[in-house]
Amino acid sequence: MTAPAQALTTLTEGMAIPFGGDRLTTVDADLTAAFALGDALYVVQETGALLHVPAPVREAVRDQVDAAVDAFHVMRTLAPSSIASFFRAFADHLEQAWGAVQVANDEDVRAARERGRSTTRLAVSDRVRDEMAQGLRGWAQRLEEEGSDALSRRLDVIDHDTWSVETLTAPLGVIAFVFEGRPNVLADAAGVLASGNTAVLRIGGDALGTAQAIRDLAMVPALREAGLPDGALAVVPVRDRCAGWALFSDSRLALAVTRGSGRAVQQ
Repeated sequence: MTAPAQALTTLTEGMAIPFGGDRLTTVDADLTAAFALGDALYVVQETGALLHVPAPVREAVRDQVDAAVDAFHVMRTLAPSSIASFFRAFADHLEQAWGAVQVANDEDVRAARERGRSTTRLAVSDRVRDEMAQGLRGWAQRLEEEGSDALSRRLDVIDHDTWSVETLTAPLGVIAFVFEGRPNVLADAAGVLASGNTAVLRIGGDALGTAQAIRDLAMVPALREAGLPDGALAVVPVRDRCAGWALFSDSRLALAVTRGSGRAVQQ
């Protein structure tokens, strides 16, 4: 008989943690001292790396996923025209607020350079703005062209004598993205709303200020104008890379997507 699961409340130095099915790693003194009640510990099964997620980060991520789950149920009741309106409004607000977004990005770039970080993909420009707006309006156009069939349409049907089988499109649910520091990925990820899904985005800490400016000045106003729930597209408000670990560990996700080649994305 299997014993009931117990909550992990403390760690001790030298504690053995199994991974990969047949190997062990051990808890060191630093992790022992840092771990507190309510924290989480995840194990990379390929390497045995121990990933520590403090309770405040877990809670911040959980709040975003909670909102995305609730928003998904609302999205299923909306007409494609409402979602198309969101994309157009997002593009409009992005263009109107670009000056403030640029200010936030300049600060992100300055801070990244002080830390010796690359800013090649972090810095935005008018060209980036135009490409983001074009992509958003492209999603709106697609929804408008497909009309009522945009979120659920029949792809194929096989008829038998007394019954038939249909292949239909349907939304997946909550999609999580972990990105490195490219602010324009917010517009890329927004595309999942076109098929009735919702998304939670964790962007690299270098670009969080820019992402939050885009969220506050363009994305959230567009969601509200179009009548979509705020949780339909959310940005995790945490710089710690462990937020990505917490996000991908949430069993309510329908799909998890990583973009980038850094260590945090690999883990």
